[in-house]
Amino acid sequence: MSQDGKLQRIDRDKLPLFYRLILKIPIPPISTSVNIPSGIFYAIILPIFIFLDFFLNIYFLISFSFPVNIILFCVVPVAILVIFIRVTAERFINLWNSSVVGSFAQREIKEVLKEYLALRKNNGKEETTNG
Repeated sequence: MSQDGKLQRIDRDKLPLFYRLILKIPIPPISTSVNIPSGIFYAIILPIFIFLDFFLNIYFLISFSFPVNIILFCVVPVAILVIFIRVTAERFINLWNSSVVGSFAQREIKEVLKEYLALRKNNGKEETTNG
């Protein structure tokens, strides 16, 4: 929100440095071309990554020697976390810019109701003439 209380678009160039760095992390191009709904993202994909990370960490702890296994044990979950933060930030900015700010228009309820009733009357006339 701006100082006068109006909603504004999120400009990626004016974000703090931390967020700009997060948004510059490269992600595979397949994830940007496929639009995965948020429910599937958080209910299916995230638990699968966490489940596979558990077994990957066990493998790292067993198969590598001391300093390397601890480093790998810490790096993989942090990398997964950063990727999911990147995806979530991108989704939020896109959602904010497209739906909340981009297409939001205050309208009077009476006007909307009149338009709806006029539309219903026109659809009723078309159904009786076609039927």
